[in-house]
Formats: sequence, C-alpha cells, structure tokens
Amino acid sequence: MLAGILLASGCAPGDSPVAPATPAVSSSPELLLNGLLSSPTTVQPLKRTSPLASPISASAYVGPLGGVITVPGTGLTVVFPALALSSRQLITVTALAGSDVAYEFAPHGLKFPVPLVATQALGSTQAGNGLIDPKLLFVGYFTDATKDNLVSELLDVGISAGTAVFPIHHFSGYIVASGRQ
Repeated sequence: MLAGILLASGCAPGDSPVAPATPAVSSSPELLLNGLLSSPTTVQPLKRTSPLASPISASAYVGPLGGVITVPGTGLTVVFPALALSSRQLITVTALAGSDVAYEFAPHGLKFPVPLVATQALGSTQAGNGLIDPKLLFVGYFTDATKDNLVSELLDVGISAGTAVFPIHHFSGYIVASGRQ
C-alpha cells in the first residue's frame, strides 16, 4: 500500500522513500485496530515556521474519475483516485489559522472506499528546518478544530523527498504531529 501511495505522490526513480514511522507509543491510551485509540489523546503538533494569519481554503468539484485539490501557501495536496467518490461532490479543504499543521476537510463524515493520498511539503515546518526528525511524524484525526491536538485516531506517515505522505479514509480534521503527551 505504501508503494502505491508513494507512486501516487510522484516518487521518482532514484528517490529513497522511507518507510512510515510508527507513532510514538505511550502506555495510555491503548492503540486499537486501524489506528483508532481507545480514548482521545493529546498530540504535539508539527508547527509551521510562519503561522497562517487566517484560515486558507481550497474547493473543487470532484467525481468518480478523481481529482486533485491543493491548498495554496500551505504545502498540502490531496489526490482523489478514481472511484474514491461515487458521485460528484463539492470538496473543501481548509488549513487552520496559526502555526499547527492542521486541516479541516468537508463535507464532514464523507467516507472513501479507496483512500485519498495527502502530501504535506515539510520545507516550511519544524521538520523542514531540522528541529523535528521527519521520521517521527504521524497524523492524528480530530473532531473539534478548537482542540485540534486532541485526536482519536493515528495514521502512519511515509516520508519522501521532504514530503509527508499519508492516506485519508474519511473526512473531518487531521493534524500532523511528532509525539503524544
């Protein structure tokens, strides 16, 4: 599956993809099947080197043939493979204001039979300037944007050529993080 994600992210011959890092493990809460947590946990968000003064959104109609949405100035691109959607939908991705690398996806609750592939450029983050080891990154799923660092699901991240690559199986909010508290 990672090979397919990296291929979809544009991994060129000669690139040296790194296997997904396992999220930092603590004794509580318990990690259940498919990244779900037995109870919400607080994560340490990856920070942008220049905070966003206000939210930045991008919207597009995407249908069964797939599509791509890029959020300008944030480093995030989301690829919708063919058959990820059964009908044409208006999709909106919003980067949250501030320094956390966090996004809300709409319509909330939308599920995908074929996972989307999200890529986050790390150059303008702590992972891009050497403060955080990119191999420590993971993604957390949050339901409340006012508490974006309180997550109930963890996803592995692949790293290739200064970019974090991760799947999205359903819409709500996602934050890139480097540890759990």
